[in-house]
Amino acid sequence: MTKMTGNPFYAKGPVEPQYFANRSELLQFFVQNVEDATQNKNTKPDNITILGNWGIGKTSTLLKFQDIIHNDKKESINVFSVLFSLKPSVCESADVFTYSLLDAISKQYSISMPLKDRIGAVIKEEAKIWEQWKLESISLSPKLRRKSRKLDLVESLSRLWGKLENKGIDLVVIMIDDIHYMLTEGWSGSLYDLRTDIQALATGGTKYLFIITGPKFIYPSMHEMAEPFRRLFERFELNNFDLAGTGEAITKPMRIAGINLEISDDVIEQIHNITDGHPYFIAGMMRDILRIHKKETLTLYDFEQIKLGLIEHIARTKLVDDYNKATDAEKQILLNCAQLKNKIFSPSEIESKSRSKLLERLANKELLVKLERGKYSLYHPLFKEYLNNISQK
Repeated sequence: MTKMTGNPFYAKGPVEPQYFANRSELLQFFVQNVEDATQNKNTKPDNITILGNWGIGKTSTLLKFQDIIHNDKKESINVFSVLFSLKPSVCESADVFTYSLLDAISKQYSISMPLKDRIGAVIKEEAKIWEQWKLESISLSPKLRRKSRKLDLVESLSRLWGKLENKGIDLVVIMIDDIHYMLTEGWSGSLYDLRTDIQALATGGTKYLFIITGPKFIYPSMHEMAEPFRRLFERFELNNFDLAGTGEAITKPMRIAGINLEISDDVIEQIHNITDGHPYFIAGMMRDILRIHKKETLTLYDFEQIKLGLIEHIARTKLVDDYNKATDAEKQILLNCAQLKNKIFSPSEIESKSRSKLLERLANKELLVKLERGKYSLYHPLFKEYLNNISQK
């Protein structure tokens, strides 16, 4: 019987850093980037963009970065970091964005333990300034508020850097998750403003490493609307795992969690083929396998006995909800897309008067993947299979 010490697989949120698998090129670049910037005063860090579609592991990667700098490297570098998750309301104005980022710094920052106490006093001191601005702004009428002193991001972060540097900090890492909200919900020129602020901080003698994440579809839009913004970042794309990556995503969590289950290579290959190497579906399927299968080995024969139930559970917990995100008109487009012969298709292959608009909306809902201008695919083969099953009923 399988020895269970807890189930390390969880599909409905980020992967815990100790279970993080694959992405070695990105991790190596991040580590080298941080080490270069912290060990040489004259070396500026390279900002990083991480692009990937839904459930691919963008937030998990940011948490892994924090784990590296505050655990793996805590004896050799002194780094301060904050993970700032955007939402539409945060992007309504420059002031709201700035205050929200500074508020996140005051409440959610991470740092290696030896410097924790020394840094805490600095953050509390700066937080009082930021909070005072907020209170003054709230008390003003809308007319006076427009004329009042703005909360300047560069000024605030420059002042903070000076104090952190005096306390022994070598680098500050600011991770902005879901940057696409600035593009779709942000004030006019929001990306240009952020680009200008990042450049000003770099030339002003501070050491801030900015890391942003977003879906792949925003990159062409960035090119059109804020091309200079892209040049500030080293770009990485997160794609589905290859077979080796799927194997690591399956075996590493079990090994670390002390789960005594041997899964044959042909089963791993089957899981890879069904999930297409997508981290969300791998984690969901493995969570169910550990819940259902109680033997110490999982052979291909064993897997075939439970495979249909695993796929049906994915449909109930994920695919049904995805389909119901769509309007009636969008659902018809999805059903048409699923019946196309080729995985990648263009709008001209879809019969609908409003096809371009509907395809764009489905891409924004992450039910379609916009691969490039005029090229789309359904976000996952399991979703295509689910749609075809609907058509056959």
